[in-house]
This record gives sequence, structure tokens and C-alpha cells, in this order.
Amino acid sequence: MAASKELLTSSFLQRSNLLPHLTSQRLCFQSKQRCCRSGRQLRTPVIAAAIAENLMTVASKAVEKPVEFRVRAAVTVRRKMKQGLKEKAEDQLDAFSDKIGRNVVLELVSTEIDPRTKRAKTSGKAALRGWFEKKKVKDQKVVYTAEFVVDSAFGEPGAITVMNKHHKEFYLESILVEGFARAPVHFTCNSWVQPSRLNPDKRVFFCNKPYLPSETPPGLKELRKRELKELRGDGKGERRISDRIYDYATYNDLGYPDKGFEFSRPTLGGEKIPYPRRCRTGRPPANTDPTTESRVEYPHPIYVPRDEQFEEGKEDMLSAGALKAILHNIVPQVVASISPESHDFGGFHDIDNLFKEGIRLKQGLQDHIWKKIPFVSDIQESSEGILKYDTPHIISKDKFAWLRDDEFARQALAGINPVDIERLQVFPPVSKLDPETYGPPESAIKEEHIIGQLDGMSVQQALEENKLYMLDFHDAYLPFIDRINAQDGRKAYATRTLFFLPART
Repeated sequence: MAASKELLTSSFLQRSNLLPHLTSQRLCFQSKQRCCRSGRQLRTPVIAAAIAENLMTVASKAVEKPVEFRVRAAVTVRRKMKQGLKEKAEDQLDAFSDKIGRNVVLELVSTEIDPRTKRAKTSGKAALRGWFEKKKVKDQKVVYTAEFVVDSAFGEPGAITVMNKHHKEFYLESILVEGFARAPVHFTCNSWVQPSRLNPDKRVFFCNKPYLPSETPPGLKELRKRELKELRGDGKGERRISDRIYDYATYNDLGYPDKGFEFSRPTLGGEKIPYPRRCRTGRPPANTDPTTESRVEYPHPIYVPRDEQFEEGKEDMLSAGALKAILHNIVPQVVASISPESHDFGGFHDIDNLFKEGIRLKQGLQDHIWKKIPFVSDIQESSEGILKYDTPHIISKDKFAWLRDDEFARQALAGINPVDIERLQVFPPVSKLDPETYGPPESAIKEEHIIGQLDGMSVQQALEENKLYMLDFHDAYLPFIDRINAQDGRKAYATRTLFFLPART
């Protein structure tokens, strides 16, 4: 009877739908021997616990499924503040096309690989919300939203793709994703996203977490390779203004041989001397010289990778600076040519007035003279203060800082003089000019002039410890010194400067 129950149970388990993975396996039971009343030994299988355990394990595996949840992204887009009629019309067109489905689509990419597809896990696609509703917002930075659907097995997001289906490019500043178990995920973009009609590929942005090449998560390796390949380019074709390719070429466009032989210029760079080099543009060669690339003349722009072009604020600053530079040169010349009075600096207060009051256009002149120059008159009436000079930062912090020796030394090192500064080897310094023409070669600088600035050291000790340095223009200026000093109101500067290197603190 017990044996028949054991066989029945075994056949039942083999036919059971609850344990499909056991059909091809052999069941093993532990049994004990016990005596019945008739004295025969029976093998009683103890299987209840094993069956219950296997059934619970299979049932739990069948029930466990990834749970879907939603995460939210805040997308910051920077708009242009100054736009022409064409750009404004394109903005309106993009707003209405976004309403009918031609929008900006985003997709999160995980750092993990999907075992089924052998590719990185991705979220559901999410459209950017609020483009149509915020089309009239005047702020420079506008924040849009997007909502992604991911499951519990998604892992950590490591990248995000952006597809721009609008007609016009836009500047994507940053993306912040919230909703995951860990801290919010930041994507610093700071890049122009081109429309799909110009670039059909998705733009990829990686999160603010750096990885060494050997530590890059498997889900991001393929995207990293693709991004690097796009940035390097293939060395073919002519570059468009919207491209962001960083491939390089020699300077073979410095000349203009099509204008004449005298306009030809040699090529800079190459295999033997690879530098300098420039961004490759792929323009066709010149008509008269196939080794020279044809030039681009104003107003046509020169190719620069799109993200390297000056932003709107920088362009405005450069334009304003160029206008100031023109006015600061033209107006004093106009004043000097019309007014018979001398306009030399009478003292340091005149220099201070350049930063406080600017150039006074009508100083020393009659009003009717300036009325004959409408351009200068309009500038003074409409742009008060435009002729002021920008106050240097060092003067804005300390008005008398430029009088101190340490500030003079700092500016000498920060400027072009480091290539001329040399270690002082002989004291006093000695000139190499002809002594019969220019006098004794020894400098007039004596030890008593500098001994108080050497931190208690003697001049000889400072020389031995390489503490004294010199900026020497003496021999270059001395042949012209008499002619410089002979000019009215002109005097030459000192031609030698000694520097002492103090101990590090």
C-alpha cells in the first residue's frame, strides 16, 4: 500500500503543471524503515516538506515581476534675448508644431545591460512638456518638465538621449532627474541641440559622475564610443556651422592665391611639424593652387564647432568693447586736432578722472564746434558714460596698490616680461655698449640702494643663493634716450629693475 502511494505521488508530480522544470528530472525521496504489525518492513517516503518547499520557490519566482514607477525631470533651456523676425517666427512655428506632436523627446539610459537584448536598459520615451504653454515667457532660462516610466530593475541612470523634432536648435543647459531611490541625478549639458532635419541622430548627455575608461559601466560603453566617434569626425565633407566636430588640418588657408601670386602664403603644420593646426573645414581648394584651401570672406562665418562659438552675452561684451576702443582712440584725436590746447596728463588725478568722469568731449571747445560733428554729438547726448574707461580691478580694490613694489613685481611677472627676466650674476650690472660712446659700463645702482630690501642678507649672499633677478632694457634704450627725452613732455622710464626673491612662507 505504501509502495503504491509512493508511485502515485511520483507520477502526480511528474504530470503537474506547477512544476514544469521537474518533468525531466528524477525525484529523490528519503525514506525510513519501519515495521508494521505484520512484521514486514515498509519504506515510507517523507516528501511533504520537500514538495511544499519546491512549490513555494516556484510560485515566488512566477509572481516576482519588476514594478513600474514614474520619475520626473526638470529640463532647463536657455533662450536668446535678442532675436530677429526670422528667429521669432521660427519660435512660434516650433511652439505650434510641438502641440501636434513634433516635440522634443527624451529617454533615460541605465548603466546596466538588459540580459535579453544585450544592450543598455532604457526607460520609456518622454516628450518635453510646456513648450507651447511657455512660448511667451520672457525669461532667459525656461524650465520644462518630462516624466519617464521605468521599472524597479532599471538600475542607476547614467545617460539621457535627446531628439529635437523642432525646426530650430535650442541651447540645453541642464537636466535634473528626481524619483529614484538614491539622490537626484544631474546632467550638465551646456550644448546646442540641433533639429533632427540637420542631425537625425539622438544627442547623448552623460550624468555628472566621471569614470575611468576601465571603470565605465557596461551600459555606457557603447554610448561613450559613439559620442567620441561623432566628436572626432571622419575627415570627410565640408563642415556646417551647426556641426560639433573637432578634427584638425594644417594652416593652408592663410594665403589667397586666386588674387595673385603675391598673396600666396606657405602652409603651416604638417607631419614633421604638426603644430600649429586649426579645425578642419573641408572647403574646396583654391582655383590656382590645389594645395591651398579656398578662403571665406566676411560676412560669411568661419567654421567653429557649435558649442565653441561665443554666446550672446560674450558677443555683446565684445561689441561694446570694440565700440569703446574706437571712441577712446578717435575722440582724443579729434580733440587734439581741433583744440590748440595741450591735453597731456598734468598729474595722477587726470588719470583717475579717466575712470571717474571719462573723456569730456566739450572740454576747452565751443559748443558750436561739436554741433558740426553729429556723430560725436549724438554719442555724448545718448550714451552718457560710454567714453569712460573701465576701472582696473587692482585700483577698484586699492587705489594706491600700483605704487607698491610688490604690485609692480607682480605685474612684471604676469605680463610679457617673464621672458626677459634673468638671474643677476654680477653686481652692479654691467653694460655691453661701447664705453667710449656711452660712458662707464657699470650701473649707478649701489649696494646701499637695495640693502634694506634684502631681508637682512648682503648683496653677495643674495647673489650666491640666486635671490636677485633683473629686468634689463638698458642697452636697447640707451642709444635712443637723448631723442626720447628731447620731446616735449616726454621722459623715458628707468631701463633696469632689480627683483628680490624672498623666502617662501
